Amino acid sequence: MAGGRELDGRRERSRRTRARVVDAATSLFVADGYLATTVEAVADRAGVAVQTVYYVFGTKRNLLAAVLDTSVVGDDEPVALLERPWFDAVATAPDRRSAIEHMVREIVVVLARTAPVYEVVQRASADPDVGALLLDSRSRRRTDERKLVDVLAAAGHLRAGLDVDTAADIVYGLLNEEVFLLLTVDCGWSTGRFRDWVGGLVLQQLAGIEA
Repeated sequence: MAGGRELDGRRERSRRTRARVVDAATSLFVADGYLATTVEAVADRAGVAVQTVYYVFGTKRNLLAAVLDTSVVGDDEPVALLERPWFDAVATAPDRRSAIEHMVREIVVVLARTAPVYEVVQRASADPDVGALLLDSRSRRRTDERKLVDVLAAAGHLRAGLDVDTAADIVYGLLNEEVFLLLTVDCGWSTGRFRDWVGGLVLQQLAGIEA
């Protein structure tokens, strides 16, 4: 019993250390960029040894990947994005309007959280390792959004004549960090304005319903 408590204590300390390093790296990457941020600076901000950062993450690229992953789900819990309660809420929504509106609202929450880190990755993507991370991020978003569209289709929430592949392409093309950043950063839109705009488009395109 005592050995189990000791093991649990070590795991919790490791989790807290990892979270502290990720928080420090997030702040520095967003403020200074990936290339200008050193592992030494991250360790100093997190209050840990440089060796600890390398022990936990292995490479600076892996640290950036951890920062991106944490921004997607919003915490350091080992629960995938589509295993969160909001996914079930989309699947069990009573009608197509509420299902699609809920999906859009939750995806925009994710985009608002990930966009600053995604921009860091995008700007450093000339680095082959970071470029691969960018492609992987896009691929995972496309996969997750396709699963959401599959749920909508299974529930009969897509308009007549719209195939699942096209519906998934529409969601992927509208609900992404690039469009979010263009409108909220370049054009100065609020997140709420973006959510209302894109929500209306997705609702009309997928369900044939005017917002």
